[in-house]
Amino acid sequence: VESEFAASPDDLMQTLSLANPKAWTPQSPHLYDLVIRVKVSGVVVDEVISYVGLRMLGRRRDADGHLKFTLNDQIVFHYGTLDQGWWPSGLLSPPNDTALRGDVQFLKDSGFNMIRKHIKVEPRRFYYHCDQIGMLVWQDQVSGGDDPSWTRLQRNPKDAYWPDSAHESFMKEFDRMVSQLYN
Repeated sequence: VESEFAASPDDLMQTLSLANPKAWTPQSPHLYDLVIRVKVSGVVVDEVISYVGLRMLGRRRDADGHLKFTLNDQIVFHYGTLDQGWWPSGLLSPPNDTALRGDVQFLKDSGFNMIRKHIKVEPRRFYYHCDQIGMLVWQDQVSGGDDPSWTRLQRNPKDAYWPDSAHESFMKEFDRMVSQLYN
């Protein structure tokens, strides 16, 4: 699909139509290549090359009133693992891209359709491999603060000490993570 349009700096939002769009699913992880070029007087002055998967995540109640996750309006059970992203040779850093992709492929081949990413945010290549292989991702927010108070089993538990500056920093990082990984 190719589309060309004139736009002003104040109005860059455009809509592209596909004749027979293929939805992304774990069973059929169809991705579209995406190239965006900015031309001035017919000359390309900027270009972005990426990809896009067409999917709609949601939830709805089943016949018994229980909430269920949906993908492209179909109920889908998220069957996955809690992945902390630990590597024997580098702790939190994968040894190479092949190993990173191999981890995702192993879980897919084992019958899972979801990875719950715990403790950390992975390099963008991880999410790319998940999109290509057909793996849903639940991204946990990384914990913050240096004074957790584990008092929940005590009679009157107290929250950890969290100064305003630490809370502000945490919320800023949380917003950046969500903005970066949102799709």
